[in-house]
Amino acid sequence: MMEELEKLIEEAVSLAGIYSKEWTNRNPSDPGMTILENLSALHLVQRESAAQVTEHARISLLKLAGFVPLEPENARLAVELAQKGPFSFPKHQKFYVNNVCFETEEEVRAMQGRLLGVYVKGQDEFREIKELKEGVPLNARPFGSEPLAGDEVYFLFDELPYGRKVGVQLYAEVKTSGTRNPFSEEEPVDFARMRWSCLTTCGHEDIVCQDETHGFLQSGKIILRIDTDRLVKEQVGARKGYMLCCRIVEAAYDRAPELVAVHGPLFLLIQRDTQSFSMSFGGREDIRIRPVFPDENFFFVYVREQGCGDYIRYAEHAGPGSEEVQGRYYEKRVMKDGRLQICFLDRQRRYLPAEEENAVVVICCNREMMLHREMGVLGGWENQKFDLPSGGCADAKVLRIGVRYAKAEGSTCCTFFRPGTDKRDGVFYTYEEDSGQICIHDAGPYTGCHIFLSDYALSVWDAGNIRFGNVLTSAGGNAGVRVRNPVRGRKGRAKESFQDIRKRFLQDMMQPVLAVTEKDYKELALQTPGLCIRKVSAYYEERRNQICVAVMAGTEAAFPRLPLLYRRQIERYLDKRKILTAKVSIKDPAYIRVDVYVTVSVRDREKWDIKKVRQAIAEELDDRRNEREIGQILSFDSLSGRIRACPGTGHILELKTIPAGVPGRFIRPGTDIPIPPDAACYPGDIVIREE
Repeated sequence: MMEELEKLIEEAVSLAGIYSKEWTNRNPSDPGMTILENLSALHLVQRESAAQVTEHARISLLKLAGFVPLEPENARLAVELAQKGPFSFPKHQKFYVNNVCFETEEEVRAMQGRLLGVYVKGQDEFREIKELKEGVPLNARPFGSEPLAGDEVYFLFDELPYGRKVGVQLYAEVKTSGTRNPFSEEEPVDFARMRWSCLTTCGHEDIVCQDETHGFLQSGKIILRIDTDRLVKEQVGARKGYMLCCRIVEAAYDRAPELVAVHGPLFLLIQRDTQSFSMSFGGREDIRIRPVFPDENFFFVYVREQGCGDYIRYAEHAGPGSEEVQGRYYEKRVMKDGRLQICFLDRQRRYLPAEEENAVVVICCNREMMLHREMGVLGGWENQKFDLPSGGCADAKVLRIGVRYAKAEGSTCCTFFRPGTDKRDGVFYTYEEDSGQICIHDAGPYTGCHIFLSDYALSVWDAGNIRFGNVLTSAGGNAGVRVRNPVRGRKGRAKESFQDIRKRFLQDMMQPVLAVTEKDYKELALQTPGLCIRKVSAYYEERRNQICVAVMAGTEAAFPRLPLLYRRQIERYLDKRKILTAKVSIKDPAYIRVDVYVTVSVRDREKWDIKKVRQAIAEELDDRRNEREIGQILSFDSLSGRIRACPGTGHILELKTIPAGVPGRFIRPGTDIPIPPDAACYPGDIVIREE
């Protein structure tokens, strides 16, 4: 401890001369040394105390600041068939790439089709946009450089998933401007309104659309709800297929949309390896189940009978004469399409499901879960823990346990609970990620009862973040079907550690939430959702007692001006975050022409290129394209340095920079030139004399 203190004091004394020129007496008798020694000792004590704070306590402190650990997320993929369909996939259909398992979250019916081409309509015929053909690494502007209301683009598919109100999912990959901020649902901004339509047996009909691209301005999904059983194919050149039309109804684009590729039809996969799952059926429902596990499938059937609130397990009867069986039995029949049908056998209707929803629960599991589904007996004490089957990280979002208990009349009943379900008459338990156990906080009235796993799945979280372009192969039912993920999926993540939460906390502390200082206004205006913003300058105008925010839009105009949509969006965004009494004015930059007169001595005529010198000067002065801020001074050193860096340049004999509108008293050779805080420069006349 003393050695560490002495080392700390020695380091502090060595730095004293850097920060204070008045403190020259560093003898032990000097009062400053006494203060320094005491502060150094206090620093060591505080550091030791901080080191003793446990990670749990640190996480609790961050919770007080509103930063709770983010729950783990499964990776997700949008995939398309890599072979000719149609194919149907049940829920939990598994697809593998190497040893990583993905599966369907919902049933997928009659998936088929691929995009044949993207077209625009000419005067007499359709013209294909060849830049958007599969395998062509080019971009295209389907609506041209200036999109207007009435412009159309067409997508031709050879087939589409078949059925009523089918959700045909496409993915539009867009070349985004580097200055466009992400769109936000909380701060909506609409640059265009689209209408989709298709040809059906009743003529052209509009399609209900869910568009995440905001009019092809950002990459995202487009989900179209179509009655594909009524579509009519159209002939386009040598191709024939279903044509989907996207038409601009209203347009106020800041930049023309630029497409990289369009993929579809797609369906979704989630990174998860389900080992056991349950399905609920109504009492009158025809129970048909498609086996999903690659090897054996094991079934457990639980029935809620009329007048009974809990579930009773029914046994499978596989012997002859099943039509005469009486009691709690079911029969498993194999259908022609490979599905299994569950039939209850009591013809006298003594033991049948109640005629209500969720009257039947069927649990399906693989062999591994069949051997390890039983967990133990509820002891009734607090924080009783049970181990889950080994093999990976459990996904708590699907976890569910069953509780089995005996009733007074001798029958055995079951009920089911999910983690975190705090009920007075239930079992309250949580899943502990670190230990891989479930912790029973309160067994309720079920002390002494047996528990078993009903729903259980594994996940590898962020290890499921595979690159796009992989081919996945199905296993189990429909084994051997190949699909491909043409675009990047949604990333998965494990549960946040303390270091992750702390990092997120520190990043949030650096982001302005309320506009107080000029810097806050600048940062907030720069991040206005959905807008392309190149530069921002915020300053206080004393004469009008207001904050002026000069914004350079990231549009393609030679001198970008703020569209009315931009002004309203920025005003709304800042109005929610500014001090109530603050006055804010949103304005365009004042573009100032800058003329340059320079005389240079040429050192090497072979390397000298006057065009490159003129280009270097223009780049240095053009605030529309360079990195200098709005209102930043014109630096003499920076400009002269760019000129001297040109090949063949010798000495600069004379350099005059004359910004329009800047008083002559501020313009002196060899010095920096201040410009107004809302001004952005652009190059004017550049006169170069050689000597």
